[in-house]
Amino acid sequence: MLVQGVVYGLGSVSLLTGHLSSGVLNLTTAPFSVALLIPAFLGMQVGFKLSDRLDPVKFRKITLIVLLVAGANLVRRGLMG
Repeated sequence: MLVQGVVYGLGSVSLLTGHLSSGVLNLTTAPFSVALLIPAFLGMQVGFKLSDRLDPVKFRKITLIVLLVAGANLVRRGLMG
């Protein structure tokens, strides 16, 4: 989980830089982005509580399945327009 957190952290810094340079993140869109930190934080808390109750191997598999489905959906959206 630590490695996954570091990878996500580095990815989020890259994403932030990209959004700032492309203009997607600006003074108009920033408040909404900040507001979305609340559900993200709550989701992380739920994930931490679930990870404490689940077998680590099972939790890792569930996490990878969720990431696979999300990634496949992004690919589908990219290919289908």
